[in-house]
This record gives sequence, C-alpha cells and structure tokens, in this order.
Amino acid sequence: MGGTTSKYSHIANDFELAIRSSKDLEHILETEFGAQGKGLHEKISSIETSLPPDLVRNMRYLATIRNKLVHEHDFNKIPERQKFVAKFEQSTIQLKKAIEDRRRARGVNESSGGCIIC
Repeated sequence: MGGTTSKYSHIANDFELAIRSSKDLEHILETEFGAQGKGLHEKISSIETSLPPDLVRNMRYLATIRNKLVHEHDFNKIPERQKFVAKFEQSTIQLKKAIEDRRRARGVNESSGGCIIC
C-alpha cells in the first residue's frame, strides 16, 4: 500500500470516490459471487460466509462511510481518505484472489479463457 496508487487516487471529490468504489465492489460481488441485495451491506451479507472475515470487515467499513456521506447531513468528507483508499485496494486484491481460488477449485484454467474443456 505504501507506494501503490489506486485507480481512484486522482479523484478529489470524496462523494465520487465513495460511490465509484462501492459500485465496483457491488459489481464484483454480484457478477462473481452471486451476491444479492439493494446495497453493498446487503450484498455483503448475502455471501459473507464465503469470504474471509477481514475482507467482510473492510468492505463493511467502505459501505458505512459511503452511506454516511450520502445520508447524513453533516457528514461531507471521508475522515481518513488514505485509509479508505487502502481498504478499497485491499478488498479488491482479496476479492480477485478469492475469484481465482474459486475458479481453480472448480478446475477453470484462466489461460483457457474459462473453458473447462479446452
């Protein structure tokens, strides 16, 4: 995390940062894990038993900050922006690893484009 730059580190607006990162996580959870629900918290809850506890905790932190920004009148800034970005990056890395592990467990070879027969 030290010298790593996020694809969102250039975004100056905290609202945009929180919403874009949440949308990315929601998309991954829906498409790769079959998560269901209205928002990030619900999607996490629908599949949390298949994810590492620290990943669930990090994503819940991100969802909570996003919800506060959107719904609480006096909450207009991510309190610890670098921590927020780091937790998003960690979550993304862990999700990608979980996806790879799931595919490997099912015998899906990444180099074959996901084709088991190939």
